[in-house]
Amino acid sequence: MKAKGFTLIEMVITLIVGAILVLGIAGFVELGARGYSDTVERQRLQTQAKFILEKMSREIRHAVPNMLSSTTVLPQATSCISFFPIVDSGYYAVSGADIQFVVGQQGLSTDDIDDLTLVINPTQANPGNNVFPLTDVSSANDTFFVSDVANDLVGNSVSNRHYIYNPNGRVDYCLVAGQLRRAVNGLNDLPLSDTGVDGTLDYIPATVQTNGIVDVDITFNNAVGDESSNFQQQIQVLNVP
Repeated sequence: MKAKGFTLIEMVITLIVGAILVLGIAGFVELGARGYSDTVERQRLQTQAKFILEKMSREIRHAVPNMLSSTTVLPQATSCISFFPIVDSGYYAVSGADIQFVVGQQGLSTDDIDDLTLVINPTQANPGNNVFPLTDVSSANDTFFVSDVANDLVGNSVSNRHYIYNPNGRVDYCLVAGQLRRAVNGLNDLPLSDTGVDGTLDYIPATVQTNGIVDVDITFNNAVGDESSNFQQQIQVLNVP
């Protein structure tokens, strides 16, 4: 009776063929896993960028008009945009030596606005005129009075608009060390993005034809550095003096 089995050559050939098949299958699996990982990373990067741009846009569109600046305010920042969010706004009128004004929010008292500042017809980031701290304000029938300041008013708003803001609440968006960071008055800056972000944030002042515009041109790079997404957006400051 003949003994049955494999020869050494057959075993070697089988091992070689099996190894080739395993390597081929592993390559397909690795390719699929890498493709999935790249897709997830790309989606994460896009989601992060959209969230940041939407957050910036919403805040900038409701900033006090013309009181924006591109001055770098954080250490090591390469580009910044700074502005004052509107706390409240309304209309004003000059009555003798006083300025009378109303606000859109109902039920405000003089205590609610005591630490805030009223500005009329601002024309620059740090206006030297038409800025009135609301530290000594009286009120009657939802109308507020700032006494003995009307003579300090230089120019008027065409639509008699005023804006109230927090002088200690300036918002700063800055590109620092590859991150987009948000601070308040240059303090307590927090990262909004991962590292790998670069670009520019510029303010284009208002003209006769257009409102002020914040020009955003930023690039988000993935962790490996082999893929990037560039976003260019112009954000209008909707309010007008």
